[in-house]
Amino acid sequence: MSGPSDTTARGRPLATPGPAGTVLCPACAKVLEGEPNFCDACGSDLRGIGGHSDTYSGPDRDKVIDGRYRILEKLGEGGMGSVYKVEHVRMGKIAALKVMRPDAAVDKSMKARFLQESRVVAKLSHANTVQVFDAGELDDGALFMAMEYVPGKDLAWHLKAHGPMSEDKVVSIGVQVLASLAEAHEHGIIHRDIKPANVMLLRRRKGGDDQVKLLDFGIAKLAENDSRNSTTGEFVGTPAYMSPEQVRGDAVVDARSDLYSLGALLFELVTGRQLYTGPTAVSIVKQHLETPIPKVADLAPQVPVSPAFENIIAIALAKKVDERFADAEAMRRALEALRKTTKNVTSDFTPMPDELASKMLSREDFESYERKLKADRVRWPLAVMVGLALLVGAGYRAVQHAKATGQSTGVELEPNDLVQRANVIRLGEPVKGAMGAAGEGQGDRDLFVVQLAQAGRYRATLSGVADLNLTLEVLQLEAKKTGDEATEGDKPSEKLKRKVFLDDVGVGEGERIDGLELAAGSVYLRVEEHPFCTEPNRPPREKSLVPYQLELAIMPALDGLSESEPNDTPLTAGALPLTRAVTAWAGARLDDVEKLLVLRPDAPFSSVDTWRVDDVPAGDQVVIAVVPPERGALHVIDEAKLEAWRLRRAQSSPTKPTPPPPQPVLVKGLPQVIALEVGAGGVRRVRIVPAEDTIAGASYQLAAGTTGPNGVAGLVDLVRSLEAQPASRTQLVLAASEALKASPELARLQTERPKD
Repeated sequence: MSGPSDTTARGRPLATPGPAGTVLCPACAKVLEGEPNFCDACGSDLRGIGGHSDTYSGPDRDKVIDGRYRILEKLGEGGMGSVYKVEHVRMGKIAALKVMRPDAAVDKSMKARFLQESRVVAKLSHANTVQVFDAGELDDGALFMAMEYVPGKDLAWHLKAHGPMSEDKVVSIGVQVLASLAEAHEHGIIHRDIKPANVMLLRRRKGGDDQVKLLDFGIAKLAENDSRNSTTGEFVGTPAYMSPEQVRGDAVVDARSDLYSLGALLFELVTGRQLYTGPTAVSIVKQHLETPIPKVADLAPQVPVSPAFENIIAIALAKKVDERFADAEAMRRALEALRKTTKNVTSDFTPMPDELASKMLSREDFESYERKLKADRVRWPLAVMVGLALLVGAGYRAVQHAKATGQSTGVELEPNDLVQRANVIRLGEPVKGAMGAAGEGQGDRDLFVVQLAQAGRYRATLSGVADLNLTLEVLQLEAKKTGDEATEGDKPSEKLKRKVFLDDVGVGEGERIDGLELAAGSVYLRVEEHPFCTEPNRPPREKSLVPYQLELAIMPALDGLSESEPNDTPLTAGALPLTRAVTAWAGARLDDVEKLLVLRPDAPFSSVDTWRVDDVPAGDQVVIAVVPPERGALHVIDEAKLEAWRLRRAQSSPTKPTPPPPQPVLVKGLPQVIALEVGAGGVRRVRIVPAEDTIAGASYQLAAGTTGPNGVAGLVDLVRSLEAQPASRTQLVLAASEALKASPELARLQTERPKD
């Protein structure tokens, strides 16, 4: 929220900052102290439009609250605190979190009431009620409440954006709000702050009613003392919707107060204006006590409403409590009867898209998680004492038997977190594993071992798991060198060395590497759950035996040369010979590679392929030809250009700004030929990264060429490999000829062009 021209998530204008500790009302421009809920001059609702709260706002994105809720974005702000879209870090689910500022909860009795009421509200389960899952107090005294995230807009936004609604639509909304209130009233919970900003509306994509979700049950009740704030004397509530008994501060305010507020809301929805308006809040609340109920036909004659609807509104807005509907169910039945005589609108709830619903934290998710935590606290000590020895012994014997016989279990056997207990698997046969629950500060770790009879190039694949980010580490036993530290499970003369660490893509996506160079002997594959590099400070997520599939297979033999992984950094770059073309395999698509490499410099991304051309005389021109996969595209960038840009960036100053970074060449469809500049040490290097719709494991080809002797042999080999693709052959010959005009062997290359 940056200035007075901004709008909140609810679509209302922000209050303009005034002198220190004040704001200007956007409706009447009066200077108001602090962050009031409404303007005492014109009565405008100011909740959710303040901009001064410093509680978990702005820079605190990604901050984790109460060790569980990571802030994704601010949804709104009010006089008592803010509401955020958050992620439950242990479950990877989305929720909304309301945080009340410490100064809004100044006494212990209010905190006790808040926590007690939160537990009661958490029992509400109606489909038209925003579910509450969790509540508590933070170290700074702030109170929080975690609830269902609703991806919609409130009625205040809809009124501002679209104006009044039709009677049948308003009746449908009223029926759903009353269904929510009926359940709450049965539990003794009175809302006390029914207003457009507290009713969320989810638009249906195809026909039927929009779904209504009622927010903030019990919050107004908790914040008040006999309907007034005992410290400031201000009304707690919104003047335009307060019942007469709330205004008077009656000792007993029952469920029929909510029916009055709902009547005021329904009146506003059909007319587009509030029930009572006035220059000050006091003038508005006074009208609730004394002024007769206005008729829709008098205030908005252009709005067609039925006499029956007018009558329902009049009953709900009766000044005397006993003259209103007896309860929410009675008013709901009256609206339902009216709906049957007017327009047949279905009452089906709005279906949430599957891809969104799977990411939303639900009551079932939270309760299941809490039950598991409680069960673990009771069960774990006993399980350790009684069952650990049996489990370890049985698992160890099974693993040792598998090692001795060379047999694979085909499925994971726990425990398998150490080298001695690694599960034996067969080359080329998938193994079914399960990622177990996270432990104290660390996720589950599964270790597998496979025996390779020969050295060669292999493919490792790990399936994706919803809401988890699985990593795959491939390790191999190598002879120890002098000074090597001992590692648990090592043999005296051998040491486990990492060959590759796979974490190229984030949550829910699988990992794959093709062309991994491995020696004969024991190869270990370790699967773990970790936060992706774009998820800092996230603890392991809480899951229970989520299945995945792991496989190590040998790559099919090729006639020509092929890529050897790892080749993801300048130090491990693959050598491109000048005599032959090379076949390589694309990894997973990476967006903004430069940013990712900065976030994780110690574990390179295998999807990045780096190639070098060595031993080229300084005066020779060097090119690289790239044939993209049949489907997808590749980003190709000259590393020398990138290194030069980094150097200029390091030397930049206010008077000497850094120029734009070099843009990669997009190779898609037909081959392209790119001229390479000379880098440090006279080496030419190029980086290739998958782009667009490239599928991990898709093959591409490349070759290097120079203007020196025998400098087109690799290009000729590449052209000949495209015998079945005449268009690609022609494009490659033309592009290479243009780039190597000075080559004495140009004619040799041009003879490879297909005849028209």
